[in-house]
Amino acid sequence: METTQGASIIMLVRIDAGAYASTFITEELTRLMDRMFGIDVREAAEDTGAQLVLTSAGLKQDAELKDEFHIALSGGRLTIDANTDVALLIAVYRFAYEFGARFPQPGAAGERLPKLDRAVFDDADLDIHEIAAFAHRGVCIEGADSVGNIIDFIDWLPKLGFNTFFVQFENPYPFLKRWYQHEFNPYINAEPLDADIAQQMSDRVDEAMRARGIVQHRVGHGWTGEVLGYSSKYGWESGLTIPEEKKPLVAELDGRRELVDGAPILTSLDFSNPEVTPRMVELVVDYARKHPNVDYLHVWLSDARNNICECDECRKWLPADQYVRFLNALDERLTEEGLDVHICFLLYHELLFAPEHETIRHPERFTMMFAPITRTFERSYADVDLDDLPQPAPYTRNRIVLPNSLEDNLAYLFAWRKMFQGDAFVYDYPLGRAHYGDFGYLAISDTIRRDIAKLRDLGLNGYISCQELRAGFPHYLPNYVMGRMLWNPRLDYGQLKDEYFEALLGDGWRDALPWLEMASELSSCDYFNAIGERHNPEQAKRYAELSEQARAVADMLADHVAGADDGHRAAWLVLDWHCGYVERISTALAAIADGDDARAKSAWSRFLDYIRRGEIDVQPQLDVYRVIEVARNYAGFSPKQGFRE
Repeated sequence: METTQGASIIMLVRIDAGAYASTFITEELTRLMDRMFGIDVREAAEDTGAQLVLTSAGLKQDAELKDEFHIALSGGRLTIDANTDVALLIAVYRFAYEFGARFPQPGAAGERLPKLDRAVFDDADLDIHEIAAFAHRGVCIEGADSVGNIIDFIDWLPKLGFNTFFVQFENPYPFLKRWYQHEFNPYINAEPLDADIAQQMSDRVDEAMRARGIVQHRVGHGWTGEVLGYSSKYGWESGLTIPEEKKPLVAELDGRRELVDGAPILTSLDFSNPEVTPRMVELVVDYARKHPNVDYLHVWLSDARNNICECDECRKWLPADQYVRFLNALDERLTEEGLDVHICFLLYHELLFAPEHETIRHPERFTMMFAPITRTFERSYADVDLDDLPQPAPYTRNRIVLPNSLEDNLAYLFAWRKMFQGDAFVYDYPLGRAHYGDFGYLAISDTIRRDIAKLRDLGLNGYISCQELRAGFPHYLPNYVMGRMLWNPRLDYGQLKDEYFEALLGDGWRDALPWLEMASELSSCDYFNAIGERHNPEQAKRYAELSEQARAVADMLADHVAGADDGHRAAWLVLDWHCGYVERISTALAAIADGDDARAKSAWSRFLDYIRRGEIDVQPQLDVYRVIEVARNYAGFSPKQGFRE
């Protein structure tokens, strides 16, 4: 209920959070009290008479510690206690939520803060004690991002209950480069970006995480390239040539030792070479020593498959056995150096196949990350009978085929679980590629919430989403559901969905749902991501119908844009623009599914022109670089098939 604000008054506040995060948390509570209740907050020098008290034990998050808070409000006195700094910030937003605040998307324009009478605060009684369901609740950067996109997203995370952000590589240079160079969009001029500018932006990102007490994950792929002398900060750079003196370090493939596709990040190493493990261990130890703010350091191998060393000695071992042997050596050196950084190791590509001989000697140092990158998202983990999983496929060197089925993927996880019973989470991809195939974003949201409900049965202690940050097209419900339900998977999904759309769109929000439901029903995550046959007459009919329906609802959406208030008009404009997007991409996909190359090429060009010309208008919501990349690599619009621009 909106009412007129009462007169501002001065209150006393004591902050006892971690020294660094306390400033931002104080500022956020001060801002919310002013915006929502018209209450002016002043920090107290001592406890006596304080009406507003925040405390944080400042504990460091780990596998055994789940974020927890207690909010108590009575007689106009508010106390919020938490065990970690990020939990305290989450609690501040949870307090605001109790009075109607909603945060449906990143950025200041995504906040919905009601204006209330001071009496609403004075008369309220709250007693809320909550513990997060999972320790790991986060997002990993992907796509093309401005530094503002990244910071806005980090700012949004605790508002939904997330506690973690993962910056891949040494810094986010590859993701910044895609945006500032405007790759795949010739209508926008490239902007200056070099390693120094990217590092300055990276420092701002680190500051944003630190100010909020966000748990920081870092690096991932790139260590294999570092061993060869190539910095991980450049991500997937290619076109390089390995010097002769370093070739003995590189995996032997078909009798040759070269960079895979000229890309260090895609290149495996010869772990039978006695120089390789010590070199890589020292690189990781040096990084950990220089970056004490990193809570979880990810140490992965190459980002490609079927490129494992074929020398006589390596052939004696599974890749996972060699990986575990390396991890044990790393643990030993970190212990010698007195470094307590937590190491995340990866189940991905060849490393999905569990080791046969080696075991991790000190599991308390490690967290296992299960990354089923080729899984379907048209089914959920909740659909799997865990008592009837198949046996994992046998490993065949450089001939593996990764599975789409959930059953096969989970068989790999459970095989690893026989060796490692320590901390683990899933590193999943619903908003990394699959979402581009769900034009309404409702099917993917439902899969996310059902997956989260099954995590405990899988023995997993959380979820990090490897995803584009600009994944709000036509809305950000998938991330909203993810954050809220990772905190509390018992929330009612129907209520959560209604709450979201009412906050996002305001009056008339129900009018949008039938269109979004239809867009999800008629599109296909799997088809867009090359799961199944490309020639598919039934899916072609569904895409053709969807294109017609998009034209049919255009007037309705335009009317809502015209009638919306200032706070909700932008969200309706995105839906209106999205309608044109769906009409064009559905037409192109219908042609692909029908096998009509000429019609597909024409429709694809029309779609590209639309999204490129309009990107600035929907920049926070739609990652034009990434949707083009995924459509080319998976949906069928690739130069190999004649779809050149």
